[in-house]
Amino acid sequence: MKLLNNSEFSLKRVSDGTETESPKSQLVIDGKEVDSFVVGAVLEACVKQGNFYLIFTTNDCPYEESLNIYFLNLSYDILDKAVLVWPYSTGIFEILDITQSNLVDFKFFDDKSWQVEIFSHKRTLIPYISEPRGVWRKLKLKHYFKIREKLI
Repeated sequence: MKLLNNSEFSLKRVSDGTETESPKSQLVIDGKEVDSFVVGAVLEACVKQGNFYLIFTTNDCPYEESLNIYFLNLSYDILDKAVLVWPYSTGIFEILDITQSNLVDFKFFDDKSWQVEIFSHKRTLIPYISEPRGVWRKLKLKHYFKIREKLI
């Protein structure tokens, strides 16, 4: 697993956020725009694991910041996504460590530590039960990664 820098992987904002919509950005790989778009205005981190990317974006909203987490393949198709958000809360993203070949530790809300576990294949997660409060996903049972609070 490798943390990529901004010259390898970045975002180009294509729409600003409004009261009802989040900003959207286009992916830029090695300086070239690709035909893939994500919610978010700021690229916080991009981690490459084998044939996949795990990217973290924020919306640049000082009053109710959210963390968008995307899992993409080498063609930059979004295979899985989740949002870490809590009403009237804001967070500051900080990547802490890549602890194993499939674990990424980071901080976001109130200096809480979080962890993303990347699976080698899709696994079943029960919505609203398998992950902690504040993690939001579309209602699907199979996912490529799981988010959890990291107990210190």
